[in-house]
Amino acid sequence: MGRWLALIYVAGVIAACGDDGGTSAADAASISDAHISVDAAPVCIRPPGAADAVRKVVIAHPYDDAGMQYGGYEVYELSGDGQIASTGVTFEMHRAFDGVIAFTPDGKLGFASQDDGTVGIFRINGDRRVDVLDAAYDGEGDDNFYATSVVMGAGGSIAYVLNSQWRENGGGIYALRINCDDTITYLGAVAAAKLPYGLHLLAGDSRAVVIADDVLDSATGGVHLLSWGDSPGVLATADLFSDDQAIIAGTAVTADGHYVLAGDNSQFSGVDNRVAVASIAGDTLTAIQVLTPIEDPIAIVTSPDNDAALVVSGLGDALFELDYAPTNTTTPFSMVGELSYSGAGPQLPAGAVLIDRGGLRGRVVIAENTGIRQVQFESGAITDLGATSTGSGLGAIVGAIGVQP
Repeated sequence: MGRWLALIYVAGVIAACGDDGGTSAADAASISDAHISVDAAPVCIRPPGAADAVRKVVIAHPYDDAGMQYGGYEVYELSGDGQIASTGVTFEMHRAFDGVIAFTPDGKLGFASQDDGTVGIFRINGDRRVDVLDAAYDGEGDDNFYATSVVMGAGGSIAYVLNSQWRENGGGIYALRINCDDTITYLGAVAAAKLPYGLHLLAGDSRAVVIADDVLDSATGGVHLLSWGDSPGVLATADLFSDDQAIIAGTAVTADGHYVLAGDNSQFSGVDNRVAVASIAGDTLTAIQVLTPIEDPIAIVTSPDNDAALVVSGLGDALFELDYAPTNTTTPFSMVGELSYSGAGPQLPAGAVLIDRGGLRGRVVIAENTGIRQVQFESGAITDLGATSTGSGLGAIVGAIGVQP
């Protein structure tokens, strides 16, 4: 295996949250989160900050200097011209060996899925100080989840937690309401599912793509298109790999919402690792393409300009470029090859985060063994910009990674 995974229905007036990141009802209409029916509590929409502000990059350190398992986190800064430097700020929650840390759109709150199935929740303040709001959140009472990833709703009022287990073990999608005072209200299960590894909210959050064996009352398949409103429902299902040998790793949806990609990194099937592609057309899904071999596609990122995709190969110590031709409806993706690296090539790359606005639009920040690498989508190509070292020794190893939007 690889290195290491509403529209809230509002009864009444949407309350503005003032200086704490909220917005008016008029603003909320265009950036609301899609989800399930909840009570009439105020909805806290969190608009993005300045597009070219200095961004915080938060990394987990899953080992201490002695090599013992550790729940450490460190804060770096990413300047408007792409320079990464440590702030010296550290904090502790629980261990996060890999994955992506989700941020609210305003960059204030971070949510990390951790190795013990909990979600670590923290707040970044303007003075660089970090407040740990809950080091190990897992729901309420006996109604809890085992988190494997967190996906943020577009407006920042809902965070979705994926539990990538079988249904009988709690597999499914859960929801957390993020209140204006930065507290969390647990909304419970959104949709039961078997092995849900990916959730992607399409433009407007009225539909969602779920990569799972099954979800709700769907047929068995690899990918599902759902209506994503008061009562989520299955619109379509497609069989990505035409066999049951895949273990899903990285997933992505193109910026235009026309295609979904899913990587298989099974080390036990005897089948070469691969990336499958399905088309999204209206309320239909069609599996159309499999690219192989691509070793351990642990993360996939698509260009905001709809002309390329990046595949991170964890065990392959490599980054691969795919060409994306949106008008080619039978084979829209093709292998370009491995990137040419600036300096040393990647070592055990894993989580990857796209910046899709401001002067760094198209920048991808990638966690690797003891470094933070950057690559840039530009004019249909991908350029490697090299890695910033996080130090030496076991305590410098990078686990999960997140970047403020």
